[in-house]
Amino acid sequence: MWWGQFSFTGTWIHPEAAAVVGALDLGGASTQITFHPGQTIEDNNTEVLFWLYGTNYSLYTHSYLCYGENQALKKLIASLREENLTSQQISHPCYPRGYEENVTAAALYDSPCVPAPAAHDPRQILTVRGTGAPAECRNAVQKLFNFTACGANRTCGFNGVYQPPEHGHFFAFSGFYSVFHFLNLTSEHPLSDVSATIEHFCAKDWKEVQMVDPGVNKTRLQDYCAASTYILTLLLQGYKFDNQTWSNIHFHWQVAAVDVGWSLGYMLNLTNTIPLEAPNRVKGQRPDLWAAAVVTTCLMLAMILWTGLALCYKWPLATYETML
Repeated sequence: MWWGQFSFTGTWIHPEAAAVVGALDLGGASTQITFHPGQTIEDNNTEVLFWLYGTNYSLYTHSYLCYGENQALKKLIASLREENLTSQQISHPCYPRGYEENVTAAALYDSPCVPAPAAHDPRQILTVRGTGAPAECRNAVQKLFNFTACGANRTCGFNGVYQPPEHGHFFAFSGFYSVFHFLNLTSEHPLSDVSATIEHFCAKDWKEVQMVDPGVNKTRLQDYCAASTYILTLLLQGYKFDNQTWSNIHFHWQVAAVDVGWSLGYMLNLTNTIPLEAPNRVKGQRPDLWAAAVVTTCLMLAMILWTGLALCYKWPLATYETML
């Protein structure tokens, strides 16, 4: 979130409510939305009162567990399999035509986000074949959401979760940016162009998809159609952006040359790097003292990290990072 800026006189300038920028984050296991709604938040469970630089902010925020990119795509395959649980073949409309992969049932249902069916043989080998059908892909992705749980008289996002109407501008980070960056859609494209680009990409066969820039990481090529379709469904039908408000979403990996994400915000909050009270003035420091302070801080953070890893070295860290 953007909270304000210093003036040349060293005083803190607080932004108007309309100038506060919302945040959209898409991780591997969950997705989050946070913004200043500009109105009373009806559900206290979704409200956070944030005291920062001497000003109190009322923010709407919610995290949807199991709706991160990795878990959503895994749920998609499981959902497609439900159409014929007795078959070892899974037709995947979001995978390119000509693409095929084998997965074990154990790997497909290894997450609490993807419950295994009653009759479950973890040793079974499942063959997933791509059909490259954009319309069928959209229909399959929409089934991962419940858009009707709120009823007609309640404002909400999806799955019955209250959400006030989106308000103001938003920065979209992490998975939102990486997927759209692959499709060259991060530069303020109108919604019609975004939809057409995703439709065109999802109609390609596997040979066409593989003919990408040599510098692109090709380990996830088969997932970009499903991921981009999922993101578009989440933003439009889940978070309720539309043709008029689409231009309020800005896809970024960095802000002010700094990589952004939930982990950075958590660290800043945990270490009290951002003061609660508004500073009276800005005081310059000698470069050598500033460098020494930065180095000392880095060493302290490294020691804390090293101690944490030493205590938790028995945890399956690789699996945990994938879930995040």
